[in-house]
Amino acid sequence: MEVVNAIKLRHIAQQKKLIANSSHSVRTEFDTAVAANMLAESLELLKPQEPLQKGSGGEILPPYAFGMSGLELALKEPDLLDAEVTIKRTDLAEKAGIFEMAIEASESVKAKNSIQRMQAHQLALAHKYAMELMADASKQRDPCFKVKLMNCSARLMETYSKGALALQRLQSGASQVVQVQHVQINGQAVIGNVGGRI
Repeated sequence: MEVVNAIKLRHIAQQKKLIANSSHSVRTEFDTAVAANMLAESLELLKPQEPLQKGSGGEILPPYAFGMSGLELALKEPDLLDAEVTIKRTDLAEKAGIFEMAIEASESVKAKNSIQRMQAHQLALAHKYAMELMADASKQRDPCFKVKLMNCSARLMETYSKGALALQRLQSGASQVVQVQHVQINGQAVIGNVGGRI
C-alpha cells in the first residue's frame, strides 16, 4: 500500500510542479517548494527500511515483510516499487506453472533489466505450452484435433523464435548500419548490369 501511495504522491507532486508557473512569484515559489517536499516524501516512502539483497541470477529479494520470495533485477538502487513488482511478476510465473523455468531462463540470458526479464519469462511460457501441445497432439487419435494442436504448437514455437530474436536485439542495442558504395568504371558512375551492348 505504501508503494501505491508513494506513486500517487509523486504524480500529484509532478502536477503541482507543472501548475506552479503562475504570474505571482510568491505563489510559484510556494507551489514549487510544496511539490519538491511531496516528491521527497514519495521517494522516502519507496525506500526499504533495510537494504534489499540480491539472490539468484542477480535479482533482488524483497524483504520478508512482504511475505513472499519474489525476485527482480534492478539496475538502480532497489526500492519497494521494485520489490512489489517482483512479487507480482513471480506470482504470475508461479500461477502459469513456469516459476523455475522463468527464473532459469532469466539467468541463462543474463537479463539486465525488467523488460529483458519479462521477455525471458514469456519465452519460458511459450516454450512450455508449445511442448505440452505437441505432447498432447502425439496422444490424439482424431487427425483433425491432432492437426489443430500441432498448428497451435507451431505458432507458439514461431512466437518463441521471434521473442528470442527480440530479446537478442534488446541486449545488443538493435542498431542497423547501411553501407553505400560508389563504384566507378572508366570515370563513369555505374548502376546496374555492366557488360554487353544494348
